Amino acid sequence: MEQVLKRPPWWAWFSLMGLEIPSAAIAWAFAVSQSHLVVVSTPWLYQFLFVAVWCVNMLDRVLKIFRGGPAAYSDECLLFAKKHCFVISLLIVVAAVTGLWIMFFQLGVVIFQFALLPGICSLLFLYFSSNPHKKGSLSSGFVMASFFAAVSFSTGAGIPAYFYGTMGGGWGGQLSTPTWYLVALVILSMFSRKRWNEEEEEDGQDSAARDMVSLVWMGVIVIYVVFCLAAAAREYTGDAWIYYGLAMAGVFMFVLDRLKKNMPPLLLYTLSWVALIFPLLLSGILAQASS
Repeated sequence: MEQVLKRPPWWAWFSLMGLEIPSAAIAWAFAVSQSHLVVVSTPWLYQFLFVAVWCVNMLDRVLKIFRGGPAAYSDECLLFAKKHCFVISLLIVVAAVTGLWIMFFQLGVVIFQFALLPGICSLLFLYFSSNPHKKGSLSSGFVMASFFAAVSFSTGAGIPAYFYGTMGGGWGGQLSTPTWYLVALVILSMFSRKRWNEEEEEDGQDSAARDMVSLVWMGVIVIYVVFCLAAAAREYTGDAWIYYGLAMAGVFMFVLDRLKKNMPPLLLYTLSWVALIFPLLLSGILAQASS
């Protein structure tokens, strides 16, 4: 049965309007640029990054609405997008045109060598996200969509730093070791949100099995945090601050997993992205202060 979307609280607009993922991308770009002492001299790169990520995020929601399925009648972000589908579709077109204008008339063709990989992964993400092969957390469609979404986000979010930095052009700099750590974190975050939604739908059913899955998943998050701290300890460059930020984000995700029963789904979803944004901004600030 379709839920009735009530008047959203003020904090919910951050997720309902699709601002959470672009904000996380800006936070990662800031952290990478500060850790490598890169001065991004033009705001157009950040604007292009924000617009591009927002378009992919909202286009994914619109495609899910047209596809249908249980999520379109229970997920509050999708319900909001369904209610305002025409306006959101119009905004996507305007944002896409704006992004193309920035790309061709402000940044130049050199941006293509950085935008190609995240662009391809974004198309693959939209395909698998809109065409799931079967239901469940470990469905092939969801796994592939999560992987390509994580790679697209992680490689694309660092474009402002790679554009002006000395980390190498093209895919070499975009596929650096910190990028893969971010890929792992985004995948963990997506699987966590998927599991939270399924636990809410199956509330009261087979709690022992659900608790076991939760315990194993928390162990995976702990292992991720340990790996991040170990990577930070081995680093003698600015990347150490990035690893500390990723470890902090993993800790926040662990805490959210423990508190999920006391939070409404939309608040939990919003905080799951805030848990990524805040540590990355903090790591960028600390990297700047220590330079």
